[in-house]
This record gives sequence, C-alpha cells and structure tokens, in this order.
Amino acid sequence: MTHMKQSELIDLLVSRPQGYAWFLGAGASRMSGLPTATDIIWDLKTRFYCREENQELSRQDLPSPAVKARIQAFMDSRGVPPLWADQEYSTYFDKIFGDDKERQRAYLQAILAEDRVTLTIGNRVLGAMLSLGLSRIAFTTNFDSVVEHAVADVSGRSLSAYHLEGSTAANQALRNEEFPLYCKLHGDFRYDSVKNLTEDLVQQDRELAACMVAAASRFGFVSVGYSGRDDSVMALFRAALATGNAFPHGLYWTTVGSGPVLPAVSRLIEDAQAAGVAAALVEIETFDALMLKLWRNLPGKPAEIDSKVRKTLPATVNISLPTQAPAPRYCARTRYRLPPCRAKR
Repeated sequence: MTHMKQSELIDLLVSRPQGYAWFLGAGASRMSGLPTATDIIWDLKTRFYCREENQELSRQDLPSPAVKARIQAFMDSRGVPPLWADQEYSTYFDKIFGDDKERQRAYLQAILAEDRVTLTIGNRVLGAMLSLGLSRIAFTTNFDSVVEHAVADVSGRSLSAYHLEGSTAANQALRNEEFPLYCKLHGDFRYDSVKNLTEDLVQQDRELAACMVAAASRFGFVSVGYSGRDDSVMALFRAALATGNAFPHGLYWTTVGSGPVLPAVSRLIEDAQAAGVAAALVEIETFDALMLKLWRNLPGKPAEIDSKVRKTLPATVNISLPTQAPAPRYCARTRYRLPPCRAKR
C-alpha cells in the first residue's frame, strides 16, 4: 500500500485545489473544542458505568488510564461489544437513551454547543478556500457547525449545509454546479433526522449517497480526521470506486502521525490502487498544520481574507535596547571598586 508524505499531498492540492473534495471526520473539529466519536463513546461509557455502579467521576478523571481500564473491565463484564468494535457507538447510545430521539438530540446539542467552538487555523483555511472557490465541495460525518462558522468568520458569507432534511436538493446543486456545496451525511443535530445509531447508518439517505458518489466521479477526495468506522460511509466510497471514472484526481486518506489505520481503510486504498486510482495513506502532523502549510503555498490570496485566516499579520517591532553601562573602575592599590565618574558641569 502506497504512503505519501504530507509535503507531496500539499503540492498536489496547490496545483489543482478545485479538483478535490474534502471529506471531514470528527478529527477535523477536535481542535475546535468539540469531541470526536471516540470521546463521545467514552463519555457515554462513563455515564453508564456511574449510573449502574452508583459512582461519581469527573471529566478530569477520564483521561486516567486506570479509570478507563476500570470502566472497560466493567463493560466487558456486561457482554457489550469489545473496545474499538464498530457497534460501540450505537450500543452506548441505546443504553443511555433507548429510542428517545429527543433526549439523544438534547445530549448532542449540549456536547456540541456552539459556545464550545473555537475556530482553529485549519477551520479558517477551509472556510476561506470554500469562500474563494478554491474548494468547491465538502462532505462530513459531523453534526457540528464548525465549517459554517468558519466561512462566516473569514468572508461574512453564509454557508447552508445539505443534510437529511434537504437531501434531494444536494444532487440538484451538484448538477447545477452551485458551489460551494457542503453535505452532512449523518444529519444535523438541530433537525429531526440525526443519524448516528447503527440501524440509522446501515442505509445512508439515497439522495445524499448519490450526491457523494456523483461527486467522486468529478473530484479527487481528501479524507481528514475520519477513522472509517462507519460501514455505510465506507460503502459509499466503495460504490464510488465501482463507477467508471472514480476519483479522477486521486483518493488520499490522512492519518495523524503513525496512528492505527482500520482494515476497512487499508482495503479501500489497496482496492483503489488496483483499480488504477492514484490512492495513498498520508501521514500528517495535524489537521491545522496541513491546512496552514497548504494556505501558505496557495498563490494570489486576497489580503483581506488572508488577514482573517491568520488573524494577525506580521508587523515591524521596534524595541529600544538599554544603553551599555560603562566598565567598572578599580583602585590600582587596594583593588576596591571605584564609584562611577560624574559628568563635568
């Protein structure tokens, strides 16, 4: 399986930025102060453990490996799916909320509250690229509104996401080239049809799925911050790969450092290569580092947008240095230090 350097990916994106669609997972929002799917799973596990065992744990306790081991041992004793299993997400949502969609939505609204969002440089770069037409299309499995906030922050424009309530319009927008186009495959927690449980994810909405597959025949794809743990989403990538002109500019799956890669992702990259698609795993430093280096290398950026992306511009700083004190004088006979000379009047 081919691996690519971060610098090589940046060179590709700089040469043809409009030729790539972005696929964003929770990792692209984590530095903005929002939790990833793994974070949410551990939060739900902790809630369930505390409820069943009559315990009290704070958020400060959770990063402790000993606390996590204790919680996981309790879960394993209850016969739940093992750690990192695909069914973990749906299992713990079901144990905490059952079929109560309203409680589920209220939980997501609290944990993904907009007042928690702090836009990072990576978010602002993507917002600027969408605003300037340097990027035309993005898909996400996220519920949050980080991308919409980023576009508004750097350009003053609004970006309306296509989600399950407006899925039919997404395909029409793609056909009519009404860019930028932003699709939320798992829905938006502010609306009714949030999709995050296994039974909801088994069959992605047909219109949104068709939109992504159609986009894959026109654009290369860059996946950032997405683990590949949803079978229904990976099935969309495979459906796209089965078309006649899949990922014409390549399929690039980024991972932070040398972290683990799920087998489903490895198989997808290998199958894409076998089908003649330029596909590779790309180790990046972080989402923010990737996007900032990309932004720095893009030519012709409007100064106004550039200043909002960077927030601060380089400035000339004049710092007055202290004058050098005269060398001390010593008595030749006693070697005592003499007082400084006074200026003559």
